Amino acid sequence: MIKHSFRTLDRVFKSLFSIEWIHEDPELLREKFQDHKIFASRIFILGAMIGSGLWIWDDVIDPAGAVQTVRFRLVYLIFLLLPWLFKHTDDLRRLTLFSIGIILFTEALFVHILTYLKMGMVYGIGGFMYYMLIPPLALQPFSLKSSLLYIVLAALLPHIMALTGMAPGFEHLHYAVLIWPAAALAMLIQYFYALEYRQRYNLKKRLETLSYTDTLSGLYNRRYFMQFMQKELKRFERHGKPFSFLMIDIDHFKKINDTFGHPVGDTVIQAVSALLRREIREMDFAARIGGEEFAVVLPETGNMMALDVADRIRRTAENFKLSTPTHEAVRFKLSIGIASAKRGYDISDLMRAADTALYEAKKRGRNRVCFFTGDTVSPVSELG
Repeated sequence: MIKHSFRTLDRVFKSLFSIEWIHEDPELLREKFQDHKIFASRIFILGAMIGSGLWIWDDVIDPAGAVQTVRFRLVYLIFLLLPWLFKHTDDLRRLTLFSIGIILFTEALFVHILTYLKMGMVYGIGGFMYYMLIPPLALQPFSLKSSLLYIVLAALLPHIMALTGMAPGFEHLHYAVLIWPAAALAMLIQYFYALEYRQRYNLKKRLETLSYTDTLSGLYNRRYFMQFMQKELKRFERHGKPFSFLMIDIDHFKKINDTFGHPVGDTVIQAVSALLRREIREMDFAARIGGEEFAVVLPETGNMMALDVADRIRRTAENFKLSTPTHEAVRFKLSIGIASAKRGYDISDLMRAADTALYEAKKRGRNRVCFFTGDTVSPVSELG
């Protein structure tokens, strides 16, 4: 138990002093902002209420001085601007700078308010706790780096103002003893918040990947393929940019399984998957949609280019050779049917057209590419 605790602490400290832990990729930050912006908006509204409502504290400390601080306390209502900005813009960089800037501005204002109150610099030191603990909650939508930077700047600001003569009577030592430990605690809390969010985010991404990935081939699965096809058809209807669809089937796959066994059949499926990944562009889409059946979507690709891609895939497969554990040579060939999007087509129409072309390729002897040319599900032309 004790050894386990020490190992856990060791991992925590190693991660704390590594460079990697502070990095958050843009996609994570965008999702983090969407997840936390409502919560942060509520914290800023709370900050506006607390900041302006603390005039009551001013009045308790120094009724005479409080008369002068009313107008400054009302400035805290500037926090109400941030929820509006969160709702109307997604520019994270500007929102981060603006949010930190407003918080630091109100902290400088708080230091200024203390100069109007008798013994304000003595009794008011505890008020800086708000700037250590509440704003980091409001900065949850932003990067860990910006939150840590804010905490350091917020802890330093009163020192700087005092050193420049803007906070006469400021007690550096009293402030440091109280606030800097709180700042360290706030930084630690921010770190663990960010770490916990990243772990949840990574788990969510892994689960999403599993939900749309075919385990054996590593390609997309049929469900995700259907979603992608729907998007491409909508894009085609909207912009008219052509796209083509390949339906690919491994010839005599059952014979491969019967002759060499299912493990070799699985290896053939993986080999075809790797082949497709190599032969298509980054913008193209490949999926395994059945046992030995694959689909490739070629965005912004017309008839002739699709024919070229399909025949290149066919020829590559024809020349490919696998070895079994018993050193037997295994060859496989592909039949491919092609269809291109047309106005009024839905997913079923496009798949039916490509399937008809694939059936024709099988009927004509396999290891062929056939292309659906008509508006019905019968005519095909042959390549190769």
